[in-house]
Amino acid sequence: MEKIIERKREPEPVHTNRNIEEMTARLVKEREKVALLPRVLRAADTNWTVGIQAFRRMWVSMTPAERFSKAPVCTMALMEQILEPGMKGGRHRHVREAIFYIIEGEGYEIHDDKRYDWSAGDIMTVPSYCDHQHFNPSAKQQARMWFSIAPLVEYMGIHWIEQIEMRSNYSIPPDAEPIYGPDKKVAGYRTKDGQEFKLGFSETIQGRIRVRPEDIMHIEKPRDTYELYMKRLEEQLKWRLSVPHVVRNEEVPWEDTRMGRIKFFIGPHRDGGLKTYDAFVQELPPGGASGRHRHAAEEVHKILEGKGYEIHDGVRHDWDAEDVVCIPPYVVHQHFNRDPHHPARFVAFQSGWYNFIGHGGIDHLEDAKP
Repeated sequence: MEKIIERKREPEPVHTNRNIEEMTARLVKEREKVALLPRVLRAADTNWTVGIQAFRRMWVSMTPAERFSKAPVCTMALMEQILEPGMKGGRHRHVREAIFYIIEGEGYEIHDDKRYDWSAGDIMTVPSYCDHQHFNPSAKQQARMWFSIAPLVEYMGIHWIEQIEMRSNYSIPPDAEPIYGPDKKVAGYRTKDGQEFKLGFSETIQGRIRVRPEDIMHIEKPRDTYELYMKRLEEQLKWRLSVPHVVRNEEVPWEDTRMGRIKFFIGPHRDGGLKTYDAFVQELPPGGASGRHRHAAEEVHKILEGKGYEIHDGVRHDWDAEDVVCIPPYVVHQHFNRDPHHPARFVAFQSGWYNFIGHGGIDHLEDAKP
């Protein structure tokens, strides 16, 4: 009788991955890099440039590829811009929210065909996918604003921008060929290598996002879970169409808090037209100090007046008027006024993204000192 030989199956080779170890090593290197970045960005080191939107300077880049290249923050790009007397900025819209603090001057916005006036000391907001343009009607005084947009939408697959109109007196590149629209006005340009940049609305993008009142579905009582999701979109649209776009300085009271004297423009107490930012102005008395605390959310300050310093995790960082201060996540920090005779004042933007993943709030450690 023939003997049947049974062949045992050989085990498949096991391929090892080191994903966790590699990620751990990468994060350690990233933390080491962040620790070396400056906490104070000097105004004297930040140049002004002329672009299609306005005359501006870039404090922290909006490009994800430049993350942690200049400052230890990654959820907020930081810029400042000037509108010369009688000038207007470029008209455009994008998915990213934007927040503006008016440093000087007065003017107005056109947001989705509606006018919003602003003046020095106000906070102006641009909700997601809002068609907006800035105007300075003054014949003598320039308007200057410090603002932030959130680069995170580039990681979410929904980052678009439509440039509808150029700023006043903006010139296309000298080696480019202008593209004219039906009205014989410049509607873009074509570079020598054939790349085209065209102004105007994108019908493709417009069709992806509901932004108009007629798009509201009016689901009163959702019949099932799916309609609950539809209802959520309806509520988001209603909110975007109804929120305030300017928070007036004179309408915001000063509060003497455990952290110090503060005006809260946007926060848990007030719907200021944005989901991803909180904003406040803080004043430090002569020779005084703020409270000491920490939080997960990144925070940035534009120094409006005075001179002082920070203590971040035990390390001192000096600042002067016009500088920008960056506070990374979880850093214990406290603000000090080093002038014994005059107050210091700054406007702060705090990233609201952390609230959505359960890292909101503040761990208070010490009260303010007069």
